[in-house]
Amino acid sequence: RGEARWVRRSATPRTHAMTSLFYPFRALGYVNEGVPFVEHRRGTEHFVTVSAGKAFQVYNCERLRLVLVGPQGDADITALAVKGDLTFAAHGRDIVVCRRTHKVCVFGGHADTVTALFTFGPRLYSICAGGRVLGWDIGKDALDHLDGKRSSAAKRAADIVAASMADDGDGSSDSDSDESDSDALDDETAFDEDHDLPRHDPDTGAHLPREYRMPEGFTPTCICHPDTYLNKVLIGATDGRVLLLNVNTGKHIYVFHPNNMLNPSGSAVTCLEQSPALDTVAVGLGNGRVVIQNVRFDRTVVDFTHDGSGRAIRSMSFTTGNQDPLIAVGSDAGSISVWDLEKRRLRTIMPGTHDGAVTQAHFFLGQPVLMTGGADNALKQWIFDNADGTGWLLRFRAGHSAPPTRVEFYGEGLRILSAGDDRALRVFSTIQDQQSKELSQSHVERRAKKLGVAEQELKLPPIRGVAWCEVRERDWANVVTCHAGETRAYTWRLANGVLGEHVLQPPAKMGVKRKLGISNRVGFPISAVAVSACGNFAVIGNEGGEVHRFNLQSGQHRGVFKRPGPPRESAGGQDEQAASNGIPEHERRRPQLNLRGGKNSIWNMADKSYGMDAIEAAKKAPKLPAHSGQVSAIQTDGANKQTVTCGFVDGVVRVWNFGEQKLEGEMDTGVGCVAASLHRPGALVAVAGADRVVRVLDIAGMRRVRSLRGAQTQVKSLQFSADGRWILANSADGAVHVWDVPAARLVQTMRMSRDCPVVDLSLSPNMDMLATVHEGRRGVYLWANSQMYSAPGARLAGASTRVAGSDDSDSEEAVTTEDEARETLVELPRLHAELGDAGEIILGATEEEEADPNVNLAEKAEKEAIEDAKKEAGPKGAGSDAQRRRAPEPVAPGLATMAMLPKVQWASLARLDEIRERNKPIQGPKKPKEAPFFIPTTYNADDPSKAAVFDVDAVIDDSDGDDGAKDQKSRILTGAGDDGGDVEGVFVRLVRAGAKKAEAIEEVKSAEGKNKTKAKAAEAKRKLAALRRKRRRKNGGEGGGADEEDEEDEDEDELNPRGGPYAELIAHLRRRGPSGLDAEIRALGPWDASTMTDDDAAELGDVLDFFAAEIPSGRNFEFLNALLAHFLRVHGGAVQARESLRLKAEKVRGLAKATWKGVDDLLQEVRCALGFFGGVAGV
Repeated sequence: RGEARWVRRSATPRTHAMTSLFYPFRALGYVNEGVPFVEHRRGTEHFVTVSAGKAFQVYNCERLRLVLVGPQGDADITALAVKGDLTFAAHGRDIVVCRRTHKVCVFGGHADTVTALFTFGPRLYSICAGGRVLGWDIGKDALDHLDGKRSSAAKRAADIVAASMADDGDGSSDSDSDESDSDALDDETAFDEDHDLPRHDPDTGAHLPREYRMPEGFTPTCICHPDTYLNKVLIGATDGRVLLLNVNTGKHIYVFHPNNMLNPSGSAVTCLEQSPALDTVAVGLGNGRVVIQNVRFDRTVVDFTHDGSGRAIRSMSFTTGNQDPLIAVGSDAGSISVWDLEKRRLRTIMPGTHDGAVTQAHFFLGQPVLMTGGADNALKQWIFDNADGTGWLLRFRAGHSAPPTRVEFYGEGLRILSAGDDRALRVFSTIQDQQSKELSQSHVERRAKKLGVAEQELKLPPIRGVAWCEVRERDWANVVTCHAGETRAYTWRLANGVLGEHVLQPPAKMGVKRKLGISNRVGFPISAVAVSACGNFAVIGNEGGEVHRFNLQSGQHRGVFKRPGPPRESAGGQDEQAASNGIPEHERRRPQLNLRGGKNSIWNMADKSYGMDAIEAAKKAPKLPAHSGQVSAIQTDGANKQTVTCGFVDGVVRVWNFGEQKLEGEMDTGVGCVAASLHRPGALVAVAGADRVVRVLDIAGMRRVRSLRGAQTQVKSLQFSADGRWILANSADGAVHVWDVPAARLVQTMRMSRDCPVVDLSLSPNMDMLATVHEGRRGVYLWANSQMYSAPGARLAGASTRVAGSDDSDSEEAVTTEDEARETLVELPRLHAELGDAGEIILGATEEEEADPNVNLAEKAEKEAIEDAKKEAGPKGAGSDAQRRRAPEPVAPGLATMAMLPKVQWASLARLDEIRERNKPIQGPKKPKEAPFFIPTTYNADDPSKAAVFDVDAVIDDSDGDDGAKDQKSRILTGAGDDGGDVEGVFVRLVRAGAKKAEAIEEVKSAEGKNKTKAKAAEAKRKLAALRRKRRRKNGGEGGGADEEDEEDEDEDELNPRGGPYAELIAHLRRRGPSGLDAEIRALGPWDASTMTDDDAAELGDVLDFFAAEIPSGRNFEFLNALLAHFLRVHGGAVQARESLRLKAEKVRGLAKATWKGVDDLLQEVRCALGFFGGVAGV
């Protein structure tokens, strides 16, 4: 048995070195995981702390709103305790101490799982499954010592104790020795001999926990404190005994034997609860009995049996204040009984309060409100204010009581539908947890209470399939589900959160006639459902192979999908076959119509001629069900033109006309179809076969276009991404596979958790989130798409490089093997995304970084991010991340490419006057009483007559050393210089620098293109080199020192610059806000067109040349057009006043018009294509 010690663990965040396509974001649906909750008050408000897997949550009891989420632990929580701001959570053998959400320290000392925690005075008492009881000092000084906040007085006291222990020698300080153990047994205390000071750790000076010795054969189970009993606690045991223990001396005051508590069988004590009356404690037993015992005289006051089930009692609670003296009792049976203590009789019993054990029940102080928590992942509040003394459900928060098996993103991805073995259909909000709810199943609670059964017994069977359409959500039922073993499909109104009014039951006389030799297929369970894109129709398929269509508004049957069967034999052939079988002629004669005139009537004569021929022709092609065996999947297209069905037995994929229910084509996969997903815009359907291969079929061309391999076990479910490029699937072994459809390659296989396989998955319509449900987990887990949030241009390791349209695009062969696509492991998400999670996830880690555990990926990524920001940001502290980011380059020359800037940055230019008018202050500025600071004056000592002005464009050297101090450019310009005090604006300077660079590049290319003399080409290159040296000097670098190779590379970069010759100007403008851009543009040219000088006209001409050069490139398309519009709005009059400016403006107009024409033509093509394929004119 190891010694119990305080353990301080570092709170460094986990680092995920991952190349995974999806990384953990958060978990939904966890409310209460079956550990007894703890109610506590902060001021006038009540709060409750509950366990939710590996973390704890704090709810405000007034409306059951989530207020805090604790840190994630290494194991599931097994016990909880709260004192003030401190929360104690037992994770296996360790106890984590948190101050609000901050992890303070970890107590380690138990050899078995901690089962109970209890705070009393300055100590925390813990009980483990092995029977050990430890007391931990949780005083302020002790916790501050571990949290690094120990006071100086506490430090001095610890130093004195440590010094005194060192003087006693090594033998006396060794707490693990047999001698010290025997002393502790004799004195029945773990204190030092003088009983004044607790033992300390000789290394750290921290307090060691106190261990209490129990009587022989006494295995503790629960603990409570009897009121007014100073320094004493009651501890229950598995053999029915209860011990009264003095926690200060460790002595056993008294042992209550089971015989004195009417427990002759020695049933285990499962819970203890102090009553409002002094000296009275309620004892809950494992046989379902409750005994109220007077601990002062060891006498039984009253005893009763809970509900007759004989299940163990798990929780008890007494009313307080002026309320009727009641006790509420909860057991493993999931029921709650309320007893009137004054009348000593049962007041009410509530069966099925929870779908499982009632782990905790608590009456609020002075209120008739009872809060209960159970193992069904629910918190409920009941109020007992009815005249007959019964209670009703006041409010509740709940999640799935059993692990969900189905999950679907609904609508735009803000809501999630999930269903599981708890027979419930739930909707979760990805934004607000308060909006999550369970869809009602027609007053189940009321009917269960009336019949005296649990709600679970009256709910629909577990859901096996879900289909929905958002279009008609507010009009009628828009969700359809199929259930295990049910021959009917059920509809749901998601807007109202209730079960729909219509049940979709296939007609009784559908199926193949008995005369064909096949049994009538009526009453088969529904196996697949689908809802049309318009939201008006539902299509259901059953295990008998039938597919039916229903109207969702009326619930009426609207047709059945049947395929033509084998042709029948002719009538003559049937007669010959019947004669050969010995059938008499009168039995094989055709039935004649019973009409006036007998067999010679005109109607019977017609029956023997062409009239009967048509009937016979129709009978030659009997109708068969859609499939021979179970229908495994149904999919409908986006235009209500086609329906796709898949058979599990026959392995055939059939395409039907939706309106006429006629077969249009079929494709035989050769194996049973397990699941299917249709990509509506692309007319592609992905079918998962029983042979672990996913086949992509073209329903327009009726052919197979891809075969995707790589799954090691059978695929259970799959889904197309919204853009049709990915297919995501989960297999029977719990792995998630992602295939690249155009390249027919397995991109990645992900293991999302080590011990919880994925059961189902769903990708959001925006492709930013993946939702999964796992075996043995009652939550819905969200994963963020790293390709949506990683840096532009970043590629996933192992991603395919093949493109659609290659020579083997129709091949079924090109697939990856297991070695080519690596398998990655990602841990489950936490309950809630935390601020530190962003720094823990390193996207795009290399193989070397993953292989080397010593590489600090977080620090490396931070350094690289800082270096990249310094390279791309330009001047210090300008702009946001989006503004500092380099502008995207066009994929093809001249292709319109967006600037990827916030819309407000460029769209607000047209409304600046309106915005300024709206933001104008109501009151004028007030003069402060005292100036907060003063601006010092600076003058030139050599020539005081020169006025000092600041150079806003000077580069500041922040280096600590003195190197280069002599070459540092002065930040002060004098007004009497050559420029006459006129400092050139940044905008104009960068425009002219870009123009010179563009001119030099053009000269070099012109000289090389026309094979002119080498002298001219060399002269042009010298100009480029001069510009490069000038820029280096401006940036503080050295002008020379580069070798010839570097010079050649730089020349090549100068001839083909990234971002064009005006890249510096574009970077400067991207960092400016709307007001800054407006100021830059208004600073150009003259204040009035009538006073415009040649220099002003030259500035405006240079700006127009800039627009003429940049607009045809396609870069920053929307940003440049917004700048051009604002430039013309401000300087339009000045441009009209000069002929040269008008000519340049006309040139810019032509270039902008040509660029927009290309974009407009593409938009018109898309509109026409949508109108043609959608069948809607004038889209």
